[in-house]
Amino acid sequence: MTDFSAFPLPVLAPDASPEFIDAETCTKWLEDVPLANVSAAQQQMLSQVREFNRFPTRAMTRLGALEAIREAVHFVQIEQAKRFTNRALPMADAEVATFKQTLALWEQMRLGYMRCLEAAAMGDAAMRGQGALVCQRVLAYSGLKMFHHYRAYRQVPKAEWRALHEAFGRAEELDVAEETVKDYLNRDVHDTSPRIAYVRALLTGLCNPNELTQRQLTFVAFLLERWASKVGLERVAPASKDLLPLALDLAGDDAPERIDPSSATGTALRYLDTDRLAKSLRNRVGLLRKGESPARLALGEDCVQPSCEQLLVFLYRQWCQMRAARGPERRRVSDVAQICNGIAAIHYFVSGQPFRQPRDSSGISQRESAELATFGRVSTRDDEKYSTIRGFAVEQWQLVDQSMQGLKIMRKAGETGRRYAHGQLIAVRPSDAKTFLLAQVRWLMNSEEGDLYAGLKLMPGLPAAMAVRPTGLNAANEKFVPALSLTGVEALDAPPSLILPAGWYKPKRMVDAHVDSMVRVRLLSVLERGSDFERVAYETV
Repeated sequence: MTDFSAFPLPVLAPDASPEFIDAETCTKWLEDVPLANVSAAQQQMLSQVREFNRFPTRAMTRLGALEAIREAVHFVQIEQAKRFTNRALPMADAEVATFKQTLALWEQMRLGYMRCLEAAAMGDAAMRGQGALVCQRVLAYSGLKMFHHYRAYRQVPKAEWRALHEAFGRAEELDVAEETVKDYLNRDVHDTSPRIAYVRALLTGLCNPNELTQRQLTFVAFLLERWASKVGLERVAPASKDLLPLALDLAGDDAPERIDPSSATGTALRYLDTDRLAKSLRNRVGLLRKGESPARLALGEDCVQPSCEQLLVFLYRQWCQMRAARGPERRRVSDVAQICNGIAAIHYFVSGQPFRQPRDSSGISQRESAELATFGRVSTRDDEKYSTIRGFAVEQWQLVDQSMQGLKIMRKAGETGRRYAHGQLIAVRPSDAKTFLLAQVRWLMNSEEGDLYAGLKLMPGLPAAMAVRPTGLNAANEKFVPALSLTGVEALDAPPSLILPAGWYKPKRMVDAHVDSMVRVRLLSVLERGSDFERVAYETV
């Protein structure tokens, strides 16, 4: 039997005095909780659930109170999560505080149900009959705590994986892992079980969540509510000639990984059977490619093409295929790299000089016009202050590994620097490079120690600074803005491209571009779109 000392339950104290002691008093107490003020409501709930977990009472009474408060807790937690999700990293102090308090309330709810689970394991007849429900709740709150790590792009501590595995081990010991229970906090499918709650947490951790946007993470949660039931957990590895099985160790503290069953040992190993899930994903991808709408495939009304198909293919690769081996060109390094972000700052560091309106434009300032008339040139006395005034800075990051197409970089905890977001445009110059290269932030993660890691996807071509402005009757007085160009790379079938501010691309739009002289170009197609830029193919008119 699982050692229950691994579950850190709070010590029961006769002096504990929560404001509710059962389901009836909890319901009445909730009437006075200011749910319109989610911060205050969260603090009250955290304080009282923590105190209730110290309160000695019968297990069935405890279970009733926890069930009574679940819906209100769920509402407050989801609202509070909006204050630290969809934020650049690292999080600000206020965002970190909200994140930690949100985790603390999930943890207190989990501890409350774990107290009930302890009673079931110790032979409480009434609680034994509720074993499946209690195990499902413990696993659900473990999963929610981990999910909010993913939403904040934080590394999940090993202790969370250990608690998740041990809770499912307890469900197996009670022989309730497959027992159906109701969870009305689910969005659509209320029938669930301890196994389904466990699989949801496992698969969420396996979908490379640090690479997904908040919208994609929410979509994954929606899919797994429906599809986690398709994944079996077996003591014997499923037969497959082409694919190593996904295995996990109930006595361990790691996420599942693909292993060779012939070399596996131990009775705590479990294998995920994803055959039904794989078939479902393949069928839906095939129908989407034939023009079927996502809504008709039960993928939700807000799921649109082609992003829906792309995400399903991505999930299929994470859950149902072997991960591609890192190529021999990827190598670990111990070096530094210079980093800057934002088109204006990148323009400055690539060009080595401040951005100015091209001389043949009507957009030069009154001061510059006077200096041109008087001296025949524009003064450069402010050049040295330019980057300081505008907040441009080059940061030093540690280069962890690199390949021809990407880099993994890290900034140590405590080092000052700018905040970074998924999809953002980055300029990077390794110490052995002569020029900056352009890249897009592919994924972000804060480690347990507070170090910030980022995965960068390099863009093909060498960058150059330029200026662009719209054309047309309504753009006669428009000024030039900083932009960048990339040379073509024939070996990668990559055409010359422009890096423009987000929202600039329109099919066949005409744009004035200035490097050494003025040219007019026509925008042809979007090659890549990020959170603050668009990389577009073009032709000279």
